Parts: sequence; C-alpha cells; structure tokens
Amino acid sequence: MSTATLASLQEEREKLRAARAKEDFEEYQVRTCTKNALTTAGIRSRKAMLDMLDKLTNRLVEAIDGQHDETRVHYHMSDTVHDLLSQFGETVEKDTQALPLIGRRIKMGATPREIISVSKWADKYRWLKSGTNAPGKWDTNLTPYMREIMDNLSEHSPVRQITFIKSAGVGGTEALYNWIGYIMHHLQNKDLLLVVPTLDLRDRSFNPRLAKMIDETPALKELVNTSTRNRTNRENLLEYGARARIIKAGANSPDSLRADHLPYVICDEIDAFPWDVGGEGDPMTLIENRQRTYSRAKTYLVSTPTIEHTSRIDMMYRRSDRRRYHVPCPHCGEYQPLEFKQLQWKKTLPAADIPEHEQLSQVEKVWYACKVNGCVIEEGHKTGMLAAGRWIAERPAIKLHRGYHLNALYAPIGLGLGWKAVAQKWLNSQNDTSEMKGFINTYLGEVWTEQGDSIDDYALIARLEIYPKELEFETTTAGVDVQKDRLEATIVGWQADEEAWVMDHLIIPGETTQQHVWNELDQSLRDAKVDLAAIDSGYNTSMVKEFVAKRAWTIAIKGMPGISRPLVDDEGVRRQRLRNRRRRGIPIEPIGVDQGKALIYARVKLPKPGPGYIHFPNTPAFDTEYFAQLAAEKLVTKVRGTRPYQEWVQTRSRNETLDCLNYALAARRMVRVKPAKTQNETPHLPTTIAPMMPDDPMLL
Repeated sequence: MSTATLASLQEEREKLRAARAKEDFEEYQVRTCTKNALTTAGIRSRKAMLDMLDKLTNRLVEAIDGQHDETRVHYHMSDTVHDLLSQFGETVEKDTQALPLIGRRIKMGATPREIISVSKWADKYRWLKSGTNAPGKWDTNLTPYMREIMDNLSEHSPVRQITFIKSAGVGGTEALYNWIGYIMHHLQNKDLLLVVPTLDLRDRSFNPRLAKMIDETPALKELVNTSTRNRTNRENLLEYGARARIIKAGANSPDSLRADHLPYVICDEIDAFPWDVGGEGDPMTLIENRQRTYSRAKTYLVSTPTIEHTSRIDMMYRRSDRRRYHVPCPHCGEYQPLEFKQLQWKKTLPAADIPEHEQLSQVEKVWYACKVNGCVIEEGHKTGMLAAGRWIAERPAIKLHRGYHLNALYAPIGLGLGWKAVAQKWLNSQNDTSEMKGFINTYLGEVWTEQGDSIDDYALIARLEIYPKELEFETTTAGVDVQKDRLEATIVGWQADEEAWVMDHLIIPGETTQQHVWNELDQSLRDAKVDLAAIDSGYNTSMVKEFVAKRAWTIAIKGMPGISRPLVDDEGVRRQRLRNRRRRGIPIEPIGVDQGKALIYARVKLPKPGPGYIHFPNTPAFDTEYFAQLAAEKLVTKVRGTRPYQEWVQTRSRNETLDCLNYALAARRMVRVKPAKTQNETPHLPTTIAPMMPDDPMLL
C-alpha cells in the first residue's frame, strides 16, 4: 500500500475521532444542562412552530392559486409544506445554539423526507451496466414518454392506479424496476407485492433481473445483505433496510398471493394471469384484498394485450382515463398520436436468385404521414418529437386511475425496432393468422379482434352475381368433404391476391365405399380443370388414400382444431412429407380449419371486390341451404379451467359447404407443392403459379 494511501487513511481516522468527540461533548451538555436551559429551548421551539403554522394557510393558498389539475395542486401543497418544515428545523437549530444536539434532533424530526419523483430517483441513482443498448446511468430523457408514468407512481402523486397497455420494447418493464428501486431506497419502510403470471417465470426471469438491478445500482446494493439471504428469501421474499419486504408471487399460486396487507402492488403481464387460481377465484381479486387497509395504496398494471373481450389489460385501460402520447409534427406543429395506419412505405421484390417459395416483399423506404396535413415525417425527426410530446386523456374526469397506451412506433431510435423493421414485420405476417395476431399484440399494443365471429346467411344471398363469360384464373382448386352417403365438392377459381370465384358446388350421391362415386368425382374435377383438390380423410380414410394415390393433383387432408394453428404447414415441412410418400404411404396434410374459417368469415364481409373477396355465382347450386351451411358456425369465448379460450361451434347440424370452401382455400395455399407422379396415375398437368404474398390484412 502506498504512503499516500496510508496518510489518507490516517486523516480519515482523525476525522472520525473528532466527530465522535464532538457528539460525546454534546451528549454531556444535554445531561448536565440546567432545567432553565431546557425550558428556554422548549419555548423557542414552540414559538418557531406557531410562526410556521401562522404562515402555512397563506402559503398554501398562494401555492394552489390558479391551479385546476388535482395532481398539480397536490404537488404544490406538498412542496409548500416541505419548505416550511425545513425552515422550521433550521430555525429551531439556530435558536437552540446553547444546546446544539437538541436543536439538531428537533430539526431532523421536523424536516420531511426529500420530495423526489420516481423518474428523478432513477436519473440520480439507477445504473444499467449490461444487457442494454444504452449502458451507464439511467436517463429518462431517452424515453420521455415514461416520465409521467413513473412520476405518477411516486409517493406524493394522488393517482392510485396506473394501467399501461403497451407493445414490446418501449420501457414499461424498466419503469417497473425503477419503482421498485424508488420504494427500496427512498421510501425504505414500505412493503411491495410483485405478481408475475407463474412461479416459474418469477424464478426464471424476474428474480435474475431484480438481482442484476440491485447489483448494478450502488444505492440499492448497500440495502441488501446478500450474504445472509437463504434460498426462500431469494425466491419468495426480498428483505431490505430495517424491516421492509418485496414479496414475489405467481398468479398461478394462491399460497404466494396470501401476503400481509401492504400498500404497493405491481402486476406484470396480467394478460397471462389465470382467471381462477386454485379454485379460490380471480387472482386480481385476491391481490386487491391485500391493499384494502391503505387509503393511499398504489397499483401498477402492465402488459401487452391479447384477444378482445378476454384481455385483462385492455379491460382495465378502458376503465381508466385512456391517455395517448401526442407528438408534434416537425413541419406543421400539429399534435397527434403515432398510429400504424399513418405509416407509409415503398416496397420492392427481392432479387431473382431468391427461391420462389422464400419470396417476400421487402420494405425499401418508410415514412410517416402527418394525420392533420399529410406532411412527410422521416424517422430521424422522432427524437425531437418524443421530447416535445405530451400525454392527453380521453376521459380527463377520471382522476385516480390513469391509463397509458404505447405502440412500437414510439420506440426511441437505437433502443428498439425502427419504423422500417415494423413495416417489414407487418408484411411478413400477412399469410398467417398467428403471426398477424402476434404483430397486433406485440408491436401495436392492441387487442386482436377475431373478425370471423359469425355471418348472416341471408346477407350472403344478396351477393349472388352473374359471372362474365370469360374468366381467367391463376389456378383452380377444389375442397371435397366425404360423408357416408355422398361426396360434396366446392370448385374455386383464384385470381391475384386470393380473390376467389366460387364456380360450383357438387353433391355426388352414393355410398362412398363404392368405386363409382369416386369415378364420378374424378370426372367432375377433371372437367373443371382443377389443379389441386384437397380431400378430407376423416371419414372412409382408405378410399380417400386409394383415390389420392393415383392422382398427383389430389391431396389427402385432415382438419385440425386450434385457433393458433396455421391453415397449412410451412412449405418445407410439406415437401418433406411428400418426399416420404413412397416410403411411408400417402401423406395426410394437417389443415388448421379454425384459421380457415376465420379467414372465410372475414372475407365474405368485405364490401367490394378485390384482394380476398369471395364471389358466388347466381346458379341453382347456391341456394338458401348452401349459405345456411356456410354460416353454420360461430366463434365463441369459453373458459377452461383458469383461462379463456375461443372455439368454433356449430349452430346447425350441417356445415359441409363451409368445410368444402375451407379445404379449397387450403388447396390454394398448397398448390405450389406437387407430389411426384406414381406409376398408376392418369397424367394431369397442374398450372404452375408464383407464390402469392398479399399485402392486405384480410389476406392472412
């Protein structure tokens, strides 16, 4: 150790000795002081307090004069009282110089804790050392829209509940950790309950991130004695300071929710919470019961949304004052929220050497169109726009419950996805309902609305039309449903962007165990020049396989339920099944029928011809019974165990026309993959087409 270091240590030791000697002397003064001296100190302290009370009313009136916002009134009153108490402490210390220790202790007791907001606490104390695009000291200016959200979590804010419905990557989770740090370091003696969807998620994700924040933030690290924490303390409970706790619970565990009464609650990703936990009811109700005895309790709810009518965060946001972050146009100055529908882009097709099945439209240039005047806004303007933004409430009369909504367009440059990447994500999700749902939830921060909930069969009859004599199609497909006593088939011609022309619906009577029924189907499909026919193998599977084995332009399918299941599998998976055809027999393609129904029900509601529109011919096959079967199902929301789910249910006994149209749509999606010919098949040359990648959201 160097001489300089030893000298500094000796100097520090002498300072500590001097301070201790001073404290000992002051203690001696108090013990030996006369009764008259104590009486004098008391009189002077009482006089200082009376003077402060005389000033208090006038100061409060002056502070809130002209203020109309309840939150601002509360802030100004808190600041005024804080200043007066600080002045009182200084006066007492000055007037009791004969007894400095007494004066100092009276001052310490009278002076309130510093008024500091969560955002200011984070700017002053929070550090991010790893796992971030902006390492170093926390800076709220990088995400200015988070300032108001965090500040309303502060102790002196009158707001009692914050609901944050958001996309990924905008800082909602970091605000959660900042509030935890604020409670631990600034409030110190307040308990907090934090609830995540499952105990496994708590141990896998939350606990490591909390430990990382504490380790990287010196002000927090000194509060936690890591050497004495046992395993239960690490997983279920964090004790800090003298007697404060962070109770860490999972919404799937009623035992973990049975905490003592406490003032502060955080619920992270509440859309993943069960609706019933251990038969004890809604976990949100159990959580609310923990706060009943606190008049100034606070709750922070944060989540990306899920499905309309079942999304918890969306329900809570609708009960709030519903705030959106408005930013100024850099050209005309008009304030407006950033909305995805205003994002514009120019796209190009990839190079010719990219395999056909991998072709996707690529975003070349992106800009934002000002909603007020149509100004072209480049993403480079976003930093200044965010800094000048402000939250505006849709329902300002609601004071104690503030709701905030943010989408991925607000993500700061360099800290999240840019506008070009968001636009590309949108294009890439167009052919899959599951991907589209993920985009709507994760990038737009909005609930997913199942557009195909039900349809009106009588309204569909009004759509019958007389087709032009000459119609040209890129491809023609058929969907075949197999019953005991008949075959039913729908033949559809397809134009660009999956605009569909239903050409015919066939009913071929006869026992489907008999060959002549299948011969008639074969001839009918050939006459219609069908390129690919998808035949349901759920009934009379052996006959279906025999029929498909001899015809390369047919394929056996099996409907698989599940809202999230794609209509058809990835092309690579299908190709592998086709390569295995000779070794393992006829491959049966699984079809996500629920997604197909949602697509059909959404498309028959389109108001005018174009991408995705479904035409029906004014011919005898398309009568009231055809459309009644087409409208024979509806999408309903049910609850199984602990979570809501959606399911298609039949409203009448027959729905063959819906199934056939569904299978024809699946065949359209698979027409690019052709099985190799077998020896016994009758030659048939299917039309070769390029992959269709529609841009319209109806063309999922």
